[in-house]
Amino acid sequence: MSTSQKPSETGSVDRAINRILAAEQEARDAVENCRVEAARILSEAEERVREIGRRAERRMRAAHRIADASVARSIQRLRERGSSAVSETGEGRPGSPVDTAVEALVDEMLDGTS
Repeated sequence: MSTSQKPSETGSVDRAINRILAAEQEARDAVENCRVEAARILSEAEERVREIGRRAERRMRAAHRIADASVARSIQRLRERGSSAVSETGEGRPGSPVDTAVEALVDEMLDGTS
């Protein structure tokens, strides 16, 4: 068996090895590009999640402000009804606060039609 190769065989082996090495480098480059792209996509998704969280927080604060204002108006109306009950009866004591509150809530629930 001869261990010497002809120059044409050596050249074709070298070319084959070079193609393999080039293909491996292309594969490494493609994997790195995918890693970079995945990191970019993840970063964008995380930013979208943060923005959604910020919007949700703003909406919850707005809802709380609206609810707080509504409660404050209801309390004010109850207080006004309590003081008007005193002046309507001409007495120093209105009906019970619970009765006044229930009456105000019924009026509000019935849209003031009672």
